[in-house]
Amino acid sequence: MDIIYSKKLIDICGNRLSMELIKEAFEEAMLINKRLISNNLKIAYFFIDPLINSFEAANNFYFNVLECESISRINTYKSGASPIQALCDAKELIDNNLYDAVFIFGQELLLSNMRNYRDEVKKAMNIFEEKALIQCYNELAEQLCNEVGLTEDQFLKISDLLYDNYTKSYNQNTGSNSVSERGRVLDNMNAHLFKLTDCANPNIDFVGGIVVSNTNAAELLGIDRENKTLVSSCKYNVVKGDPNNLDRIIGNKGEIFPHLKEAFNAAQEESKINVGTEYSIGNLLLEVYTCYPPIPIAFLLSTEIIKDISEIEKFIKENQMTVSGGLNLARAPWNNPALSGLIDLCEKMKKHKIKYGVVHGNGGIGEIQGVAILERYEGR
Repeated sequence: MDIIYSKKLIDICGNRLSMELIKEAFEEAMLINKRLISNNLKIAYFFIDPLINSFEAANNFYFNVLECESISRINTYKSGASPIQALCDAKELIDNNLYDAVFIFGQELLLSNMRNYRDEVKKAMNIFEEKALIQCYNELAEQLCNEVGLTEDQFLKISDLLYDNYTKSYNQNTGSNSVSERGRVLDNMNAHLFKLTDCANPNIDFVGGIVVSNTNAAELLGIDRENKTLVSSCKYNVVKGDPNNLDRIIGNKGEIFPHLKEAFNAAQEESKINVGTEYSIGNLLLEVYTCYPPIPIAFLLSTEIIKDISEIEKFIKENQMTVSGGLNLARAPWNNPALSGLIDLCEKMKKHKIKYGVVHGNGGIGEIQGVAILERYEGR
């Protein structure tokens, strides 16, 4: 299965993404859709649910922006890992010759709606009645430190290094000169292990998506190898998200985040590459999910990109964790950050002629983990 189209539109000021502008930006996707339909190819439509006005959001996008006349299959997804889950489902449909193409899009005009829906945002942060999301992550960080042998001071130092890492990537990506200003410690939110800039920043308007297809559809559209990206593998794994029983998520020192490890190993085996090796020789880009520091720490450990927690500081100082700059600086369109990162990764792989890319998705308080491995075609 190949990615034959990828594009996103973002606004960090608010109220600039009109329907006319969105339709104009995604005209190529609309034309791809019409061409596939006119040739009687079978298409499925997936949509990443927005936080605000989610009811009928998928229908509104596909009928009003891409100008669909009828849809026989439409799926919606709702978590930070849902773009990876959608990609996995699309790959299953296409690899088993059930569909020729799948559209995976998301639209989250959260910044423009923030004033009117601030209470909805706060409500969404309290996915568990007894504890706020950030408090759950703080407790997860405490337990992770216990398992891997970190003191709180060491964890905070790693968090600072991670933010420096994201800042460097963001500045390289945007040509800006952002300073690593960390912000206050979130003691008032029962999160003494986090500073303000450790949290994902949702203040962005985002519209974007990808189209994946089989070889037949790509050839029909005249898309050559150099303009396609192979989805070499895609896997996800889910355990119960219980803030009172974080053991299922964290695992133990010998096997941190075992559900992430299982998804990663399965993806790596299917793609027939060694991610750590390819990364070490500059042949692979990472887009790690960076909502809170425990998640990228767990990713490095569970994937064995680092073999021991003692290696983490050196690794973070010397290597790029994201191509985008992470979920605070590049901003996080609620359930769509992994989709946004996937689009960035496709662009960077082509631009810099990098062979492989890995995008990571995380949902809830870490109970949903997904990994996709992309591969750039070489030659014609």
